[in-house]
Amino acid sequence: MPIYEYKCNKCGATFEALIRSSSEAPQCPECNSKEVGRLMSAPAASHSEGSSGGHSHSCGCGCNCHCH
Repeated sequence: MPIYEYKCNKCGATFEALIRSSSEAPQCPECNSKEVGRLMSAPAASHSEGSSGGHSHSCGCGCNCHCH
């Protein structure tokens, strides 16, 4: 069961919802509207510590992924 991120078209709130079936429509927890749109999510990346030789990059995020 995937968790998706949504944005309410009525009040602008963003929220996550666990969707059990493709026919299930999420409801905004702030205003109870069903007028919501699914947001694009970036895939999660897994990094092992020291995967880039243990040298961190200049962005300061500490993930050693050379993402910037």
